Amino acid sequence: MTTTKEVKTFDSVSFFRAIKEKMAKMMEGMSLAEKKKFMQEIREGKIKVA
Repeated sequence: MTTTKEVKTFDSVSFFRAIKEKMAKMMEGMSLAEKKKFMQEIREGKIKVA
């Protein structure tokens, strides 16, 4: 029996790693309160990271 591996068109691990790195660069130098507000705005859709 031979198995074939499917070619991925979307790699979720690399996608979310890239998002995490973008967010880290955007939050660089922020205080904890600023980071909390920033993350809340991302969740609400006011800021787009992708």
